[in-house]
Amino acid sequence: MKKYLLTLIMTLVLALGCMGSVFAAESNLVGYVNVERVFRNHPDMQATMSVLKLERQKAQQEFESKAASLDDKGKQELGQKLSEQIDKKEASLLNPIRAAIRKAIAEVAKAHGISNVVDATAMVYGGFDLTDEVMASLHGGKK
Repeated sequence: MKKYLLTLIMTLVLALGCMGSVFAAESNLVGYVNVERVFRNHPDMQATMSVLKLERQKAQQEFESKAASLDDKGKQELGQKLSEQIDKKEASLLNPIRAAIRKAIAEVAKAHGISNVVDATAMVYGGFDLTDEVMASLHGGKK
């Protein structure tokens, strides 16, 4: 009787352990997002790119107008200064978009019970594609 009871207990422990592994595997589902596609299709991206293009054109014009009177070192310093200004402007415009995308990814993943999300280019096999839902979230529910 003792042997039978011990066998029954061990069987239950193993069965519960296996069930726990199955549930753990479910909660470790990995999601993936084509971040480049989401970024390209963000509602504010077209306007942002237009502003950046204009800033680059202004910087190019400023460089061309001032470069004639500068030596090589002066040209290099001016080019670096203008590049830094463009980089700062680009960061100030793109960082809010990046933050919105990260937030949308987190919300969509949480809704699916997914705790890990990678870029689609890193996914080799399996996973759950969240790209369309993230894009819909950024577009206010419509793609």
